[in-house]
Amino acid sequence: MNLKLQFAAATIALVLVAAPFTTLAETPKDQLIIGLSMTNLLTMDPAEAVETESFDVLNNLYDRLIEMDPVTPSKIMPGLAEKWTIAGDGTITFNLRQDATFHSGNAVTSADVIWSLKRVMKLNRGPASFLREIGYSAEILDSSISAPDNHTVVLKPSANINPEIILFTLARTVGNIVDSKTVLENQSNGDLGKAWLTNNSAGSGPFVLRRWNANDSVILDRNAAYWRGEPALRRIIIRHMPESQSQRLQIENGDLDVARSLSATDLKALKTNKTVEIQKVASGGFYYLAVSTADPVFSKPEIRAILPYLIDYKGIQAAVVGDYGIVRQVPVPSDYPGAIADPGYKPDVAKAKELLTAAGYPDGFSTSMLVLSDSPFVEIATALQGTLGQAGIKVEINQGNGTQVYGKMRDRQFSMIVGRSGGQMPNVLGAIQAYTSNFDNGPKSTQTASLAWRTSWDIPELTALTAKARAELNETRRLELYKQIQEKFLGSTPPLFAIAAATQPSAIRANVKGLVDQQARSPSWYYVTKTSE
Repeated sequence: MNLKLQFAAATIALVLVAAPFTTLAETPKDQLIIGLSMTNLLTMDPAEAVETESFDVLNNLYDRLIEMDPVTPSKIMPGLAEKWTIAGDGTITFNLRQDATFHSGNAVTSADVIWSLKRVMKLNRGPASFLREIGYSAEILDSSISAPDNHTVVLKPSANINPEIILFTLARTVGNIVDSKTVLENQSNGDLGKAWLTNNSAGSGPFVLRRWNANDSVILDRNAAYWRGEPALRRIIIRHMPESQSQRLQIENGDLDVARSLSATDLKALKTNKTVEIQKVASGGFYYLAVSTADPVFSKPEIRAILPYLIDYKGIQAAVVGDYGIVRQVPVPSDYPGAIADPGYKPDVAKAKELLTAAGYPDGFSTSMLVLSDSPFVEIATALQGTLGQAGIKVEINQGNGTQVYGKMRDRQFSMIVGRSGGQMPNVLGAIQAYTSNFDNGPKSTQTASLAWRTSWDIPELTALTAKARAELNETRRLELYKQIQEKFLGSTPPLFAIAAATQPSAIRANVKGLVDQQARSPSWYYVTKTSE
């Protein structure tokens, strides 16, 4: 076949893959077609991404030194590092496997590992805060990480940190290793490839990014040279489908393999469909209501103290959240060792009105609330609007995509917001530290992933207590610190209110096997296979 015919054939194949699957009775056996709201999928750069929707994709484009087990997240398993040792002083030595290559064909070396982690700190975006929480700055990391040879990485602890915390941090998206040669070849004006990696990838994972069109589609192709072996699936296609009913219709018809943004109502309806299975995975994160302490009204603790009495926790769970979460008022999953009991807040409009009057707002006040235009966020916001209104707090809801909503939160330009946090580690600290750690409350701080910082909540004592828990090696003392952190958080009139422990429900066609979500909603498509229906 000549070059023109080859190009034409390839073009036709791409069009067929990218076209809507409205007429198919069954998706191709070697492709996984996923319906997902992509309103919060903002970048493909692992040094930039903090949105859980990005993790869906990044987890399959990149590898890390170590990984959380896809079934048991509390278990650390080898990744690019086939083994590691921890010295008495906490220094961790990683021995890299020698058969791993990037999608470019370049070998994965210790130099790439070091360059990737240093790049995170030099760019100083949201993921950098995860490394700062364990004591690393760009300068400290420079002197703490080294490569004795091409396949050995030595990382010294920056402070008195429990090595387990360092391992869990590196097992997250912030630890993704990028192809330094390819990225540097594509950098612009010394940006370390930031502009290029927004829409491209340079990983060593089981799939290669073929195309990403924001709020349209993502197409990944199989990495035939993957060091674990060739994935069973040839292609992954993610389609932007913000409407729950469209996802439900197409998965019922077999035009989708997986639907990940369904409403609670549609999920309930699908439970009677024998060709579809509903999978729910605890994420370690929470649906929350947050208010800004920079707002003149919500800066007052006596106003923030009113809000728990205007949240109908059980009603929201039963009528709105459904399969997306479980009622919880402490931002720590109740089954984590060291988790404390809920304080037992119940909606009490009369008490809220009494407290509003005492605070100088007998007629209430008006405010605005940001929310993603996705389920169940909109429904949660609407429910909150109703109960707040009963007490005289008039709320205007402003819907938007990830940039419009979380972008304003990261800029600290909001009054109220309904959001979802991600579980960072499968323990109390991993769940709550985004709420209780704010080591620099200044406007130019780079810890944009911290919910405490986003709400402008200056909490030096609680931050110090959280840091102390990170360093504690003794399990008994660590669990006691966990308890103290939760109690101090609840007793500090926080601007953050957990509504439900988030679970990630997915509707999956029965012929799709091996799809298991990890902590923080990061599915691995490498393990997925499909059988004939």
